[in-house]
Formats: sequence, structure tokens, C-alpha cells
Amino acid sequence: MNIHQVTILPLSRYTEEKTESNVLKKYKHTYTTMMYRRTPVELLENLYMGDLAKNALLEYLRPRCSHSITDFDEVRSDRFLLPDPGWDMKVGKAQVKLEVKSSIPPNQESPDDIIRLRDIKITASHDNGKTWIKPEEIESEIHVQVYFFTRTSKGVYKDFELLFQDLEREENAIFRILDTSRFKEPRFFGWNHRKNIIRYTQTLKPHTWGFPRTKRIYYRCPISEAFSLPQLITHINTL
Repeated sequence: MNIHQVTILPLSRYTEEKTESNVLKKYKHTYTTMMYRRTPVELLENLYMGDLAKNALLEYLRPRCSHSITDFDEVRSDRFLLPDPGWDMKVGKAQVKLEVKSSIPPNQESPDDIIRLRDIKITASHDNGKTWIKPEEIESEIHVQVYFFTRTSKGVYKDFELLFQDLEREENAIFRILDTSRFKEPRFFGWNHRKNIIRYTQTLKPHTWGFPRTKRIYYRCPISEAFSLPQLITHINTL
């Protein structure tokens, strides 16, 4: 992956409204199981950013891929009560599982810094290493990384329930509370597949990384070695 291969995914109003609708369904059932302490607005922002990245990629891929793509949120039957199952969509004739990760650059890093320093976020442990997800057992075969070049917003809300009530009461409140104009340019920073993640665990030292404020640990999967968006489409069409 190089800087010229970074792609801004176009956003339609349909994608933004689909994201808003699904995030409102997920929000209330999420904050009791957060992986680290977040403010109400931080949680809302994380959900919105993750769904927007997935939905923008989905809308980009569907007209360009040979076979239908299954979006988990479109077929789930749990009324959005349960966590996602480790995949966001199924692609190709073989319906291979694909997961999209979204992030805000740490320390206001540039796109060049991201490519040079960062990894696709692939969870290795949810509990600071007490238990591990073996790389061979990672649910999704394909892993995609999207970045939004903005700053995290903590917001003014102190209470999760109060924020949820405002979201329910005011139409399109999420766009105002998050100032979603900040997320108008989701940038595709590459993808990789499970067999390379397995290889990295055997060849990179260290082969995991993490953030101080979370118990989650990630496998190394360097963005510098990731593949481009055209390569993803080609790969999907061969599955």
C-alpha cells in the first residue's frame, strides 16, 4: 500500500441515513459491554464511524463485484441486540467473510505516517491477554482498514440514557451531536487476508500491539503491506 493507492470512498445520502438508523438501534445495547471506558458521545461516534465505513465500502463494492454481497446488518434477526459475529459482509460466489475496521489517526498522524507506522486492527485478545483468539480461528478471511481524518469528540453528555433519549426525540439528532460533516471522507487504507495475518504472527517481533486505555490486544498486520481497493474487487470476483 502506498499513498497513491489510498481511496476516498464516496458517501451517498442513502448510506448516511442507513448508518444513522442502524446506529440508533445498536447504541442502547452497546454501552454495557464496552471494551474500554468511553463517554456517551465517544461510544456514539465509534458506532457511527464503524457503520459508516462498512456501509460506504458496501455501496462502493456492490456495483463493481460479480456476485451479490451480504451485509450482516441487512440479514440479522436479533433486533440489533447482540454483538456483531466477527464479520460485516460476505463477498464473492463463495460468500467469504469480510470485516471492516475504522479508526481516527492517533496523534494527528498524516496518511504517510499511517502507512508507515500502523496496522489493520485485528483483535487478538479482548481481555489483555488472559485469553487469545488464535490467528487460524479469526472469523473473517478478509480484513479492511478505513480511516477518518478528524479528532475524537467527547461531547457534553455525561449520561448514556439521556443521550439516547435525545437521539430518539429529535429527528437526525445524530448528525448534529456528532457534527457528522467530519466523516464525509472515509479513506480506504488497504486490506489483507487471514493467511498473511498467520504469517505475520510467525515472522514479526513483536507480533501484537495495543493501546494503554483498553484491554484489547491486536495482531500486527502492517498497512504498508496491505493491498489496494482495485485489488480487493479483483480478489472478490475470483472467490
